[in-house]
Amino acid sequence: MHQNNYIVCLLFFTLIFSSCEDKLDGPNLIKKSIAYHDPAGEWKNFQKTFYFRDKRPDKEGREYNVQINIPNSYFKYVNSGQGLVYEVSQESCLTAIGEGADCERALMMRNYYFYLWGLPMKLLDEGTLIDKEVKKELIHDKESFVARIPYEKDVWYFYFDPEDFRMIAYKFYKDEKNQIGEIVYLENELVVGKMKIPSDRSWFRTESNEFLGTDFLLKAGD
Repeated sequence: MHQNNYIVCLLFFTLIFSSCEDKLDGPNLIKKSIAYHDPAGEWKNFQKTFYFRDKRPDKEGREYNVQINIPNSYFKYVNSGQGLVYEVSQESCLTAIGEGADCERALMMRNYYFYLWGLPMKLLDEGTLIDKEVKKELIHDKESFVARIPYEKDVWYFYFDPEDFRMIAYKFYKDEKNQIGEIVYLENELVVGKMKIPSDRSWFRTESNEFLGTDFLLKAGD
């Protein structure tokens, strides 16, 4: 009798501790998404060229390519149609050619592409503060897990499919109180090595649902 009680108690505490360990918080949600998108940890050694096409509501679509070398923090953007070239190595601007081009924008472009196309892997960068609480929200009438990350100048929300933890959208507010910002919906994936990179990204304003454009990642090459 005493032995049976002991076994029941042991099972009870095992279930309690297991439940605690499996509790989904913000950092664990991000890790699960990274396990889906970059299971072999390839992004940190990524060295390829992305080829893009975009669509804008009031402009002709553009084609351009972006060379990314993560280990050397090297970036090169080439848009032949507009005569734009940006090239950055580490924190040095090597090239800024074209109308409106300058070194400040070259560095901004490097950070933009390294961050957005390195998601969700970039969310584990040192110093990133991920809210512990995971919320649920509907995206296109489907429930998703939501992780909130406050940065110095804006606040970001990342949305994940609860079945496989793939990233399905992200949103940022420049003014969170008044919900002024942009939301990006993700569709389709480009497989690069063992990585699954969201390839079609459609941008909308959060305050008006105005369509801003879609970026298409067509391929990745050496």
